[in-house]
Amino acid sequence: MPVHTWNRLGVNTAELVLNAPEAETSAGEAGLIVPDQVRLAPILEKTKLDGFGADCFVSAEMGAFIDAHANRRHFIQIPKNYRNPEPIVLELRLSAQNPVLMDDIVIESQESSETTVIIKYSSEPGTVTEHCGRTRLIIRPGAKLRLVKAQLLDSGTANTDAVEGLVEENARADVILAELGALRSSSSCNLLLAGTSSAASLDALYLGDGERSLDMSYRIEHRGKKTVSGIRAKGILLGHSRKVLRDTLDFISGSSGSKGREEESVLLLSPETRNISVPLLLCGEDDVEGEHAASSGRLDEKILFYLMSRGIDELEARKLLAQAALSAIVENIPDINLQEEILEAVNRSVAQGGR
Repeated sequence: MPVHTWNRLGVNTAELVLNAPEAETSAGEAGLIVPDQVRLAPILEKTKLDGFGADCFVSAEMGAFIDAHANRRHFIQIPKNYRNPEPIVLELRLSAQNPVLMDDIVIESQESSETTVIIKYSSEPGTVTEHCGRTRLIIRPGAKLRLVKAQLLDSGTANTDAVEGLVEENARADVILAELGALRSSSSCNLLLAGTSSAASLDALYLGDGERSLDMSYRIEHRGKKTVSGIRAKGILLGHSRKVLRDTLDFISGSSGSKGREEESVLLLSPETRNISVPLLLCGEDDVEGEHAASSGRLDEKILFYLMSRGIDELEARKLLAQAALSAIVENIPDINLQEEILEAVNRSVAQGGR
């Protein structure tokens, strides 16, 4: 938490379990779809990037760990004025032969470029694997970057993931994060609106079932003047899952004329789930507008009855309502196959009763 609350709530910090991979461990299987105009290169160990390393980004401990132990590194550079409707895709898969992935990815969108990058994580069913990764975004003046990260790891996986972004003048970052797998997942996203009239949106969707534990920390920091941001989270909790979401809008002194909104809605499909939401507004500037809201609730029995009265059985009705809870974010993912994979994960979880 940028500002601590009561210790008894247990939300001020998140415990990260960081295990260095063995020297002979390979970095998982990778699939890459990158247009010829885009530069794809390995990044040097312990890469230092201007503008990163502030307290608002990945903790010093985790940053040092990734610098020292990453076993897959990519630098993706989008050239100036680049426009292509087809996304850049990076698929990373863990298996019994490749059980540990520590990835360090840097994406630089140069001036006036516009593109989408999709990063998808998956793992072989029934295997014990581990993922720890960091993705850094540098969005130069006038550029627009949409990043979609989908975590679809098997239930035997431990996941730790961090996104940090630097958004310069008149640039925009749109980030969509899907947390749908892993037994224990800790994820964070910190975006810095550094330039005048920069903007960012952060959409997160999550699914908790079984004994899954989700810990998410999202933050957008306004430093430039007339910056605009939005954080939106939508989730479903079933079984005995536990979830903590900390979402913060931070208006720094000097960010006059800036606006931001954060909101979360959670659908609870089991009485045994534990849901903790911590929306936070921090304000060091007078001339700003900030809003936040959070809501949680169970299925509306009247809507469920209505659907069943129209010939839809109860299970299919529950699936439809669960899909509807996430649809506003899923529909913004520019990959129909990934959309269907996310909805299938939701359907499977509802059909199994959250087990």
